[in-house]
Amino acid sequence: MVENFFHASIILNIHREAVYLRRTLLSLDEAVRFAQAKGLRLELVAVLDQSDDATRHVLSSFDLGSYSGVQFIDVDHGSLGLSRNAGIEQARGEYIFTADADDLVSYNYFRDIYVAAQKHGPGALYFPEYLMIFDHDTYIGRYAGLDDVSPMAFLDKQPYLSRVCARRDVFLRIPYRDVRLSRGYAYEDWHFNAEAVGAGLNIRTVSDTILFYRQRPGSLLRSADALSIRHIPPTRLLEPSVYLALSKAFHDRFLTEPSPELFTLAAEDFLSRDHIQAKIRAANAIEPAISPGRYRDSSIYGNFMGPPPLGMAYYRICDIIQTKRFSDVFLFPFMSRGGAEKYLLSLMETMYGLDPLQEFLVLLGEGLRGSQWLEDLPPNAVVVDMEVHCRSLSKEQRCLLALKIIETCDPGISIHLRQSAFADTFLKLYGIVLQDRDITYYRFADVDRVEYGRSTTVASQVGLLSENLDYLSRIICDSKATIRKDHHRLGLQDHKWHHLHAPVEGPAILPVRDPEAVQRILWASRLDTEKRPSLLPLIAARLGRHAPDARIEAFGGSVFDGFDSTSLENLTNLRYAGPYDGFDTLPLHRFCIFLYTSLHDGIPNAILEAMSHGLAVVAPDVGGISEIVVHGKTGILLPSLPDDDTMAISYADALLTLMNDPDLLQKLGRQARAFVEEHHSPEAHRERVAELFRFQQRHFQYA
Repeated sequence: MVENFFHASIILNIHREAVYLRRTLLSLDEAVRFAQAKGLRLELVAVLDQSDDATRHVLSSFDLGSYSGVQFIDVDHGSLGLSRNAGIEQARGEYIFTADADDLVSYNYFRDIYVAAQKHGPGALYFPEYLMIFDHDTYIGRYAGLDDVSPMAFLDKQPYLSRVCARRDVFLRIPYRDVRLSRGYAYEDWHFNAEAVGAGLNIRTVSDTILFYRQRPGSLLRSADALSIRHIPPTRLLEPSVYLALSKAFHDRFLTEPSPELFTLAAEDFLSRDHIQAKIRAANAIEPAISPGRYRDSSIYGNFMGPPPLGMAYYRICDIIQTKRFSDVFLFPFMSRGGAEKYLLSLMETMYGLDPLQEFLVLLGEGLRGSQWLEDLPPNAVVVDMEVHCRSLSKEQRCLLALKIIETCDPGISIHLRQSAFADTFLKLYGIVLQDRDITYYRFADVDRVEYGRSTTVASQVGLLSENLDYLSRIICDSKATIRKDHHRLGLQDHKWHHLHAPVEGPAILPVRDPEAVQRILWASRLDTEKRPSLLPLIAARLGRHAPDARIEAFGGSVFDGFDSTSLENLTNLRYAGPYDGFDTLPLHRFCIFLYTSLHDGIPNAILEAMSHGLAVVAPDVGGISEIVVHGKTGILLPSLPDDDTMAISYADALLTLMNDPDLLQKLGRQARAFVEEHHSPEAHRERVAELFRFQQRHFQYA
């Protein structure tokens, strides 16, 4: 045999493991001697990355004579992935075994895995069958090959180990990623395994080989768990077309065949096997912490736990997406029939009009009672409703699926986050790894409630924005009042906040009003507590005493907290008419007055639409309403009072004023309509959207 030929090279990564290194070297030496007795020539490539003197002394004082070749490499990467790559580049073996400086292996490890690799060929990664964790924790795992586990298992966890064997050319084609310890991505080994599967390699495990893995409190894995987002960087495996091709057979099998019986084996049965006992005893002679008695009361769990829920859900999403390329990804909770959704629908329509060649992906992450506005999305929108396709998954799991889809999109895409539990959780979890992307956050009003007789802010995105401000490209608000409040509270990066009016296109000709319309009052909004519909019976009762012919008709459906509509019954001058399907569908010819109640708001779309139809508006001074309802000019603006009875009196008095002064009623309606035409026209909206998103530049990059 040629003197400089090596069957395999062991890439031993060393950092500052002086107190553990000798036990690792003794274990490797034992396994090398066992392989050497069977005719194998093994090389040691020790890669010292930012190592210390104590660790170097342990290495230099150890007799490495059992190896057929030895190399020492000094690097200053501070990165396990880059250090492994450095060792692999210098290695001379046909195969590569990765190793770390604090673990042990069974004495048959190198010989049996190499023999398996020779038998089955170079198109696979090879792993030990068993993992025995020791030191801080004790645990036994058994690993099955990819033919059982499926590529779908890689989505949310590492289904294999960090110690792997493969031909050297595999590692040269698929180098380790630099995922040094940080608050971003982690787990270069998980990523390498996923990339290999994505490149078409199989995974096999080798019977009766054992990795003894030291799990210590300060380990790199534990540090990565604590600091990172606990997921790997983008991988070819999760690109929709690749994932579908590699997972289809498994997906179909999981759907059509009964779930296999999950692997469990009592530790006592495993530990009682003679050939296993021999390997554990040999390891115990080197490392006393590897003691059979410590494992006797536990079970052995496998890496195959049946069809992976996240992997199956991701398959369904990829099946919708296929090979489509997107310019924009929108994360919405749902598309309910409300003002915020109308605001965003208008934005998407305008963006589509500016560039019809764009493709939108809309990810809906929350459930919704009632109908959605999906049919009003522009024709270039692909919708993935996670409540349909990922029903059993948590909010956090849905956010992970959204991240993995976004990672497969072009780097130049724009990400749009609509203030919601879904999008806010996504930003909190994954904003740090998307900070180089173009991310727009759509910020609406804080949530106010009456507590102890005072209006109190009970929910606000200020904290979320302050913690994730560096990751956002822009924050778009419908109200200048919201921007002023945020600037006052934060005082950082003010340039990121932008104001975008909601567009309103009113009718060219107003409908002919019914004769009694002057005494008919329209209320149209969400039937949720925050919109304060509880005031309506109080207002109606006072009106009934002073204007017996006045009538209030209320339209709306609940989205969030399910306000009890029965409280709107049993009053002759108040009628609840149920949900409505867009403002234009309301019987507007019956009304001259629009009544709006709310505890908090940005700029309500319902008010803008009422103004565009020439209705005289009565509304509270909350949020950004004063930006459109100018008291005495475009409507009547009332101070927002926490006490319901006092507030109801204020509303009723304003309504009576309008009903008793037809000239004022007509003037406010006429001036409100003119205001909307001037400030909220679709043309002005189009210009502002083009300015905010630099459409000429976007189109050039996307094309």
